[in-house]
Amino acid sequence: MLRVKSFFSVRLAQVVGIVVGLLAWPTAVEAQRTVRCRPEFRVQSVEFTGSPRFEDFTMAASIVTQGPSFNTRWLRIGDAPCTDSLELRRDALRLAVMHRQAGWFQASVSALTSLGGRGLRVVFAITPGTPAVLDSLIVVGLPAPVDEARAFDAPLETLRGLRFDRSRVDSAVGVVLNLLRDAGYARAVAPQSTIAIDSATAQVTLALTFTPGQRLTLGAVQVELQPLDEGSPRVDAGDVRRLIGLEPGAVYRASRVLEAQRALYQSDAFRVVLIDTVTPSDSAAAGTINLRVITAEARTRSARVGLGWATQDCIRTQGRISNRGFLGIGRSLEITARASKIGIGAPTDFAPALCSGALRADPFSEQLNYYLGSTVSNRTLFGIPVVPVATLYSERRGEPFAYLRETTIGGLFEVSKQIGTRTAGSAGFQYENGKTTTDPVVSCSRFGQCRPEDYVLSLFGRSVAIASTSLSHDRANDAINPTRGWRTRGELRAGQTFSELVSSLRFYRTTIEGTSYFRFLGGTVGTRLQVARAFAPGAELVDGSPLLPPQERLFAGGQNSVRGYQQNLLGPLVYVVSNVRQLTTPDGIRYVEVYPDSSFDRAVPRGGTALAVANLEWRRSLPGLSDQLQFAVFIDGGNVWESNAEGFRWNNLRATPGLGLRIVTPLGPFRVDVGYQPYAPRAGRALFFTSGDGNGDTGQILCASPRTGRIDGEFDDIFSCPNSYQPTRGKGVLSRLAFHFGLGQAF
Repeated sequence: MLRVKSFFSVRLAQVVGIVVGLLAWPTAVEAQRTVRCRPEFRVQSVEFTGSPRFEDFTMAASIVTQGPSFNTRWLRIGDAPCTDSLELRRDALRLAVMHRQAGWFQASVSALTSLGGRGLRVVFAITPGTPAVLDSLIVVGLPAPVDEARAFDAPLETLRGLRFDRSRVDSAVGVVLNLLRDAGYARAVAPQSTIAIDSATAQVTLALTFTPGQRLTLGAVQVELQPLDEGSPRVDAGDVRRLIGLEPGAVYRASRVLEAQRALYQSDAFRVVLIDTVTPSDSAAAGTINLRVITAEARTRSARVGLGWATQDCIRTQGRISNRGFLGIGRSLEITARASKIGIGAPTDFAPALCSGALRADPFSEQLNYYLGSTVSNRTLFGIPVVPVATLYSERRGEPFAYLRETTIGGLFEVSKQIGTRTAGSAGFQYENGKTTTDPVVSCSRFGQCRPEDYVLSLFGRSVAIASTSLSHDRANDAINPTRGWRTRGELRAGQTFSELVSSLRFYRTTIEGTSYFRFLGGTVGTRLQVARAFAPGAELVDGSPLLPPQERLFAGGQNSVRGYQQNLLGPLVYVVSNVRQLTTPDGIRYVEVYPDSSFDRAVPRGGTALAVANLEWRRSLPGLSDQLQFAVFIDGGNVWESNAEGFRWNNLRATPGLGLRIVTPLGPFRVDVGYQPYAPRAGRALFFTSGDGNGDTGQILCASPRTGRIDGEFDDIFSCPNSYQPTRGKGVLSRLAFHFGLGQAF
């Protein structure tokens, strides 16, 4: 029987030892790389065998002995590091301690070396032994649960029967202390502990003695203000008290103190916020705890201007003016202006060559896109702990190859709340008065506006009112470049259109998305599943599809979707052709048909009412080259379809593999992805636009798809036009590649 007293004091000594080792680690590594030695004593490779718990990447990061760099291994630049026999023994001890901390208390590690072709091959052979299991848990000193909450020892009880991982025990004890401090036991400290390990049965008995102290309520709350410049503070102490919401007499809760500090920081009115306890005086009431809030004012007015370039935006710019002390702290006013499609969109079409080829072919990028809006927000809504945001705006924005939305005036009111540290919810109402311009092909094939007067009528626009709600939960370890954890998000939208010229329409759209990240083979694996569905009950059907507003339809393909396709070009397509021939049926009916093996002028996405997209990506830093450069391998799959016209079928899904590079920047990873599209172009309708005669005839839209079998009826009726046009594909590999550039990870 092995007995260890004061587990947490032992842990402190171990932590100190690890810190000392880490401080010495860079020096040891540098010495390993710079010392001179014979070629046969240089490290050819470092390998690990036998670990039941840790990845090679984690173990390699915890030892001094390192293998050759990328430049040395593959480019033959420089020399491999030398072998240090003393550090090899120390590394074996480091790995053994790592496994003992994780529950394999009899773990041993041997550092084996063998002579290879270009130096020494180092293998750390790990013999973990039998894992120790927490068989008995004794917890003393915890108070009874407060207000029917769960028992304070619940996080510890989950450890029974599990491997005795000391970091897991530390985490559970930390959760218990947080529960105590959040229930009023502000003086709770780390417990005294005793550990007994039975070597014969590999069973552990853990005894913990807690001292929570007295349950406390809030006493006086002092506020100290430090002005930004010399003179009196611009912020009133009453505003600070109003914002933090800590009332004397309430039960002390650590989470409320943290929320108060967060609220002051999020007001952007302070550069430093400290909340601390005050030593009680002799006359202080028993069972109370006083707080002191120290704040240092920040500048509340700012202006920012930015300029950039993006694949789907060409040159873009934005400016922002903020007043974070608008009518008192906690309230803010923000005026934002954005412009994109600069260089190609009129009246700023001065440099189309600077824009991507796909953007130059997009008819909805021919005008400058803009946004001008003003936003007012507050920290609370009439005392309710939700954040209200009100925005008034005007904008023009386009979705490549899909539509152009011009909003004369729009308004948005939204309330959001942080539910816990990782969960957030929001609800809002949006109203827009504007118009949506679609490609004449889409207007005809999707919305039935085939006559010129119908298309012109649609340009008068209609108002749209939308109510939406969303809920998200984020357990990823990083907001910009996550490597572990998961995220999930759901959104529900319900809206109605209004117009004096067109009948109103009610529609609904729901979206669910889940993302996960985990370590694998020294890198990070990211997965995502996204499903969405749009409804319009009672709406008129055109070609089997409800008349949804174009901006509410679903599209897939692009740099953040299925990367083997260009933006929005996955799913049903309509092709505009000009290379046609005139033919005559045996009955004397004249029609047009696209020439065999001819190409199309442009592909127009029709969108859909159902969407499913899945992504799988593995990325890791290039070893020995740079931690700021990442290599990625991915495969994306999914599709968009019309739920009223066709159901989900597995053979309709499209999967596209690809490669990518990531360059880590302060703004997030700059991303270059190349997707490979192995499929033949999707068959669809071929439509031909005739020109007017100048005498009032504005032309027609004719079906130009190849005819198959016996065709009855009018050949210029696009709703009987078959999806028989199969575009030809280039013979080169480049015709199958889609290039994407962006800032931030794909998901």
